[in-house]
Amino acid sequence: MFSNTADPGFLAEFPTVNWCRVPAWRRRYLGAVFSFLLNSERAIRRAKPDLIHAQGLSCWSADVITCHMINAVRSRKLDQGQRRARAFSAIVTPVERAFYRQTRARQAIVMSRRLGQELAAEYGWRRPLSVIPHGTDTRIFRPPSDGLERAALRRELGVSVEGPLWLFVGEAVKGLQETLAQLPHFPEARLLVVSRSNPASYREQATVLGVSSRVTFAGFTSQPERVYRAADIFVYPSPYEPFGMVVTEAMASGLACIVGREVGAAELMTDGRDGLLMDCGDGRALRRHLELLTTDPAQALRVGVAARETIQHHDWNACAEATWRVYQAAAGRNRVE
Repeated sequence: MFSNTADPGFLAEFPTVNWCRVPAWRRRYLGAVFSFLLNSERAIRRAKPDLIHAQGLSCWSADVITCHMINAVRSRKLDQGQRRARAFSAIVTPVERAFYRQTRARQAIVMSRRLGQELAAEYGWRRPLSVIPHGTDTRIFRPPSDGLERAALRRELGVSVEGPLWLFVGEAVKGLQETLAQLPHFPEARLLVVSRSNPASYREQATVLGVSSRVTFAGFTSQPERVYRAADIFVYPSPYEPFGMVVTEAMASGLACIVGREVGAAELMTDGRDGLLMDCGDGRALRRHLELLTTDPAQALRVGVAARETIQHHDWNACAEATWRVYQAAAGRNRVE
């Protein structure tokens, strides 16, 4: 395994994994990308492995590449007005395009069909492609054992025990503004926001809407499973998301989820059975879904139970088995050549 850092617990649990530290200049994200790319290439050439699996733009000599995101698409759909993000994309996108057009890599892995289509459209990928959704640990991400656990978690988070609690997790640009805009229509509802994003403009929006007392900005948490157990409804109307592990984590936690159709994880859902889907920017659909789940807790519970049943078929064992089959196919091609 070639990486800049490694979890000591992981290395202790899997002693047969040989870890090679790859230096990277991590003070700036752009520097981290290119310094890791350069140094990983040097390290791998010395090691001469039989099969190389790269996670995105991390190693030019890859046999298998997992594509996590298309920067060109993200920039168009999410980064309007964000100068630093657009500048990053302008630099990285041409390199990323050349990376996916290099001749050694014979197989790509994507987490959703949508991402596979984008890889072909944006970067001209025409070689074998496997759709393997990320796994979810359903032991860690689970529903609360009872109402007492949910109430205790809400008190810890500083959220009212009474009334429906909506949850938004992730980058604020992925639908927080649209979610906040719905709160005035639901006077009993509260919103818990778990995000690394700067909350200043969203606090201002909540104040203008007159709902600031019903919004809790919790910042980042290293134990996201706890916030899912505190909530009733997960709201994620993102205009773009190649996969969205926050969605599958919420599903595993037994939450009824309202998700944008542009989110890759939405492909795992059957609309109306184990989740509710909406088109990007469709505020009326978002309100209808929120009305259904907020006014009918029994329906929200049914959708949440079905969501957990769905995601139990997409654990990390299933992900690993599918990835192993890709390795076998790629290794077979290498032997033939």
